[in-house]
Amino acid sequence: MDIVITLDLSTTMRAVDFSPPERRSERLSRIEGAKQVIADFIRQRRNDRLGLVVFSGEAFTQCPLTLDYSVILNILQALRTGVIEDGTAIGDALMVSVNRLRDSESKSKAIILVTDGDDNMSRVAPTQAAEMAAENRIRIFPILVGRGGQVPFPVGTDAFGNTHYQNVEIRTNPELLKNIAKLAQGEFYQATDTQALREDLQSVLDHMEKTRLMDPGRYSRHTEIFQLALLGALLSLLLDLCLRWSPRLRSFP
Repeated sequence: MDIVITLDLSTTMRAVDFSPPERRSERLSRIEGAKQVIADFIRQRRNDRLGLVVFSGEAFTQCPLTLDYSVILNILQALRTGVIEDGTAIGDALMVSVNRLRDSESKSKAIILVTDGDDNMSRVAPTQAAEMAAENRIRIFPILVGRGGQVPFPVGTDAFGNTHYQNVEIRTNPELLKNIAKLAQGEFYQATDTQALREDLQSVLDHMEKTRLMDPGRYSRHTEIFQLALLGALLSLLLDLCLRWSPRLRSFP
């Protein structure tokens, strides 16, 4: 499989509502929780090529498709919010991801979109990007991380270095993500903590494997073409043998 992980680095990913159920009292930001789970996901891969695209107000390829998981893990570990212009350009991020996958000859191609917000900065509409993905046999699996509404957000530190938090309103758009998944033949997921995100990523793999077995698509057509070519070669060989032997047959009394 070829998979591009498309990760939201917008400021809202700093909201601290993503702790696992067993450590709910701890404050874990969405971005740090997502990075931890994605890192584990990468370490568990064996023969899948992985790529990494990041976005906020703009979208960039951080790592093209590779089997060198140590490279992508190092890049992932260094990611921070606030480096790229703020905003949420989901459509642009999907187009960058599609461009990383469009020339791939893999049997299964997918974009895993990890985001906590609504599109508000894209030059390319998210639905248009999803349609382009579908045309290139690329599935999109959006995962909405965190909760909408009032969530705790770091607003500064005091003289002793203690971080202060304030509840802020964060807008989400699950309907948009569901539509993206539908257009690109994927599935929509929502994760409110690290454990749920871990389960969602496993569900993506299960979905891709199931659809690969049920819909071999153009790869079965490649098999049919090969079989026709083989039949043609055999017929040509038989004709050649007949022509070689026909004079000898006529020479017999």
